[in-house]
Amino acid sequence: MSASEEVALLDRPPYATSQPDGMPAPLDVAEPVRRGVRVRVAVDREGLSFRRVTLLPTDAADPTASALVVSDSLLSNALVPLFEAVWERAVPIGSVTHDRITDEDRELLTMLASGLKDEAMARRLDIHVHTVRRRITRLMHALNAETRFQAGVQAALRGWLTV
Repeated sequence: MSASEEVALLDRPPYATSQPDGMPAPLDVAEPVRRGVRVRVAVDREGLSFRRVTLLPTDAADPTASALVVSDSLLSNALVPLFEAVWERAVPIGSVTHDRITDEDRELLTMLASGLKDEAMARRLDIHVHTVRRRITRLMHALNAETRFQAGVQAALRGWLTV
């Protein structure tokens, strides 16, 4: 609990200090998290059976105030895919936002998503092909994409493409 930068946990049953129901004693990492400590946990598949709980905040103004605990149920089975869908569309903190994308970049991304070659994009934009490639590289970095296809998908998910 005195960590200053990171807590990294490997979690795997059998648990030496289990409660009577086999559930491991909870590790309270709230205080280190409040201090800005990064907490990462790798859980063995068998350990997931102990931890299949969904927390649903009950106060939108302060999601840390209280939460509804949902055990593995139909509601939980609906909430997990919802979370995954929202997570996939989320923009990482500090990334380029919709407000800072230029009309030229939006047009370039739209052409990229359409499958146009660099030379065709350069002709349409009336710029040199090397400029097109530099702009695509910059946009791929901003979108955290490794391929042009990923950049197109991320741009579409973020609403950056023209209609």
